[in-house]
Amino acid sequence: MKKALLTICFLLSCAASARAESLPNLHSQAAWGEKEKKEFLGFLKSNQAVPAGQVKQIAAGDDARRSPSKARYASLALVSDMMILDAGGGRTKTETTTFGPKLLAGGHIFSWVRYYSGIKYNRVGQEKLDGTRAHLSHIEVPLGLELALIPLGTPHTRYFLLRGGVSEHYFYGSAKKSDFKNPLLGWRPAWNLGLGYEWQFDNSNWRFHSLAEGYRTFSASSTRFYGLGLTAGFVYTF
Repeated sequence: MKKALLTICFLLSCAASARAESLPNLHSQAAWGEKEKKEFLGFLKSNQAVPAGQVKQIAAGDDARRSPSKARYASLALVSDMMILDAGGGRTKTETTTFGPKLLAGGHIFSWVRYYSGIKYNRVGQEKLDGTRAHLSHIEVPLGLELALIPLGTPHTRYFLLRGGVSEHYFYGSAKKSDFKNPLLGWRPAWNLGLGYEWQFDNSNWRFHSLAEGYRTFSASSTRFYGLGLTAGFVYTF
């Protein structure tokens, strides 16, 4: 009898040990708290049957079929530049300009390729044939692409900007074309280049950038000029 009792105890101990070993070890499961772990282990120990059923497929709505929209942005900056006119005979004439605002809007084609378009305004002075100076309004309408290049070893919120495109420059004022030797008045097409640096504020849609930018009229233009300047402003992504 005693031997039979010892045998039964041994078998129960082995069964309990095997049962304990069959339970999963949740010590390394960091996604669950202690409460969830205890409830899960309690469910396994209770030997409850898994509810029978079938997972139904939910039809995808219109939102699921749409491709994710690419980020767009708007930029407002302050521009300071100088304009240099081709006076002929290898000579140039530097004309004074004022500070002006520059508004751009664009979007992402790829994560590091963006397009932009916008408008810039400032005023420029030009010397007249009689020796006086005329003050002309200058509107620039740029259109182009920019590359956002992240240098190796730097945070992804800091990158160099390489900007290139074309622009239309429109000059107007009270003076007439006959008042100048090389009049700026009217529409003047040009190409643009820019190199700058941009960084995003932590956990924010706002960025700040600063660029050195230049433009130059096409060689076929009747009045040739080029400009160099600095741009600094803020960008909001939405």
